[in-house]
Amino acid sequence: MKHFTLLCAMILAGITGYAQQEEVSLQGKITDETNSPIPFVNILLEKSSTGTTSDVDGNYKLENIGPGTQIIKFSAIGYETLTREVIFDGGKMQTLNITLERDEQDLGEIVITSNRTRETLDEVPSSVSVLTTGEIERLSQTSTSVAGLLAEIPGISLSTNQTSNTGQTLRGRNMLVLIDGIPQSTPLRSGGRDINTIDPNTIERIEVIKGATAIYGNGADGGIINYITKSPGTAGKFKSTTELSTQGSLVNTEHSLGSKLSQTFSGSTEKLGYVFSGNFQQTGIFRDAEGEVVSPTYGLGETNQYSLFGKLNYALAEDHSVEVMYNYFSSNQDTEYVNQNGVYGERPAIGVIGEVPGVDQGNRFNHNAQLTYDATDLIGNTDLKFNLYMQDFKTVYGFSDYFYNAEEGYEGGQSTVESTKRGLRLNFKTPYDLGDQIYGDLLYGIDVLNDKTSQKLIDGRIWAPEMDMTNLAPYAQLKTMYRNFVLKAGLRFENINIDVPDYSTIYIFPYAGETPNGGVDVDGGELTYDATTFNVGLRYNGIKEFKPFVSFSQSFSIADLGRTLRTATENTVSLISSEAVIANNYEIGFNSDIGETRFKGAYFISTSDLGATYREVDGIFQIARQPEKVYGFEFSFDTRISRGLNLGSSVSWTEGKLDSGNNGDYNTYMNGDRIPPLKTLTYLSYDINERWNARLSHLYSGSRDHFDPDANGNYIYGKGPVESFNVVNLNSSYRLTESASLSLGIENLLNEDYYNLISQWGARDSNYIKANGARFNLSLKVEL
Repeated sequence: MKHFTLLCAMILAGITGYAQQEEVSLQGKITDETNSPIPFVNILLEKSSTGTTSDVDGNYKLENIGPGTQIIKFSAIGYETLTREVIFDGGKMQTLNITLERDEQDLGEIVITSNRTRETLDEVPSSVSVLTTGEIERLSQTSTSVAGLLAEIPGISLSTNQTSNTGQTLRGRNMLVLIDGIPQSTPLRSGGRDINTIDPNTIERIEVIKGATAIYGNGADGGIINYITKSPGTAGKFKSTTELSTQGSLVNTEHSLGSKLSQTFSGSTEKLGYVFSGNFQQTGIFRDAEGEVVSPTYGLGETNQYSLFGKLNYALAEDHSVEVMYNYFSSNQDTEYVNQNGVYGERPAIGVIGEVPGVDQGNRFNHNAQLTYDATDLIGNTDLKFNLYMQDFKTVYGFSDYFYNAEEGYEGGQSTVESTKRGLRLNFKTPYDLGDQIYGDLLYGIDVLNDKTSQKLIDGRIWAPEMDMTNLAPYAQLKTMYRNFVLKAGLRFENINIDVPDYSTIYIFPYAGETPNGGVDVDGGELTYDATTFNVGLRYNGIKEFKPFVSFSQSFSIADLGRTLRTATENTVSLISSEAVIANNYEIGFNSDIGETRFKGAYFISTSDLGATYREVDGIFQIARQPEKVYGFEFSFDTRISRGLNLGSSVSWTEGKLDSGNNGDYNTYMNGDRIPPLKTLTYLSYDINERWNARLSHLYSGSRDHFDPDANGNYIYGKGPVESFNVVNLNSSYRLTESASLSLGIENLLNEDYYNLISQWGARDSNYIKANGARFNLSLKVEL
């Protein structure tokens, strides 16, 4: 990595000298029909990556424009897209004020960046969902975690209401979680903690790209979730946002009250932009619909959460900028309750007063830092984006007597997953045109990643040794636009080496039994994976009422090598089955705008010759390597009933089967930890003026029952039957003054009494835990 870091430093030092001397800029203000400013409008220079957004007062400044006639596009959610032809003279600043007309159904102009470049949804031939700043703020009022924010996105399974996101898949497959493009997932030893690794107040928007994707490499079988952190302020030199909130149970408030304090400072000068924030939250106990204390097992109740975030952006020149980002997140449970097992199918596991063995469980820390260098028109028309990043992560699991070993004096133990990542991304974008009709761009570059991951016990014993992975992956993506067609095709070349040291599997007497397990001496070695993944997609945008797309994409992932290593029975790494998974995703879908209504739908099939489904054999998890097929559909619509009143609904259904006989007959259903039941969402929102808004949503989770109990009437992990349930949420906000607003959110408004999905398909007495009953969240925000 030293050589790569030195190389990138040399590149960074050399390319800054290319700053252009000529300044051609456009500035102005964007307002609506009532002359009110429109914030966060996307301003793009057509056939170029040059772009900006308007600030909270509607002001904008678009720089790095070449002289001559240019086409400028102005677009924003809820407004008609407007294009203007502007003639620029070199060395002059011009002013252009714009008025946009409302069109609350025109969502095709949402700009996404997770494809490594700024693109609108109409340029992407695949399914994409985006949660905007406003949507995140509203959903945070009725969500107990970041994972809960994703519940309304079609294709994503419901949250577990725990620190674990086990079973929260995307289209029935694992997804790669990112923070500003920095990988948070730990595919070498999947710990199921990657979704809840950031505070919602740090996030500006969330981008979800669905289906297998090769653009980010290892682990993106179902797609990616990219948390985009807040951008430096552009409204002035200084802005302060303070938010204070309190939460608790509406069934029984005793010991359930919690609080949160968030503080953000942001602003900008001529060349420097900044944003800093800090968040602290304490949660009380969670109670179910009957007022009983929810089991603390990996629970989100009684936790202390800390978050620090900062981002600086400095303009080196008109077309060169450097940005530094750092984010810290920690969430640890400090509880006086212990788990009292339930009886699966009869009564829930609950929390009772007791002494918790071991140390507090939770995400001890998650450090993310990134240096980004952006250069526009570096050489010719080629743009450069360079990222140098790091992540340090550690999570602690609860105490378990599974690790019992009286011979060495251990009554049990607690495991941890520790992961450190160091990486860089070098990304170039070169536009081209073949006359007036055909144009596009070529995106190309290289990813370098070093990932060291291990699973140790607090007492020092090694459960999974430290795996040292180096991943080198060049890639290229071509986008061609012809009239109303968009064609994209790309390649990624994976080159992965994993070093595994000599180690011994942990020697224990599981659950204080008399039969020992482990103690196998394993010779280490090197594992090598090479693969080429491919994607191609076509979209047609010629008819507003029907814009179809079709796509094929592949992904590459390693099926949790750490889980295989910790139960190894062979004496050499070379004999361990660790073949990678190549997933093939086929998708056909469409977008439709008819009057005041917008429709969106997709059907998908995802196949892989090797699987990554877990099966439990004698209390030990193994990876079933049979071929897999996952398929399903998604459909949604949004419509404006009247001024300020909107209605929307979505449905997503996924199913998955295994070819257990490896004969082409997919005759075995996949477990509940991979395949969720049917999910529908319906909402009604009211936003008639700037002072008051409200939103009522109904979430339905269907049933899934494909498996039979054993001879004793017991279900195996992952195969428990799932019953349907309904959850209604309400959130509302009222602006008290120009700078202060009051918000109220109520989770599970009708106090539905139900069990979380993981509690149902998990089929375990210890984890048969009910969901939260009715809860409130009252917050006050002051902006100065």
